Amino acid sequence: MQKMVYLSNSRDYTEQGDVNENKYFARLNEMLEHGWKVSHITPNTVAIDNANDPSRKESFSALILLEKDDNNK
Repeated sequence: MQKMVYLSNSRDYTEQGDVNENKYFARLNEMLEHGWKVSHITPNTVAIDNANDPSRKESFSALILLEKDDNNK
């Protein structure tokens, strides 16, 4: 089985906290703890600037392909 996961550090920069509490990182970490393995990650990360809402600015975002054996659901 395969799943595509979006990873981003998009968050309110006025509240610097543990990056692992970020909803994108937390979801990926949970999947890795449940036996999912990284099959592929986009080689180039991108910066996404949102002029309308600076709190949505991303300095890191990537697509990650995860795999897990069907019998390990």
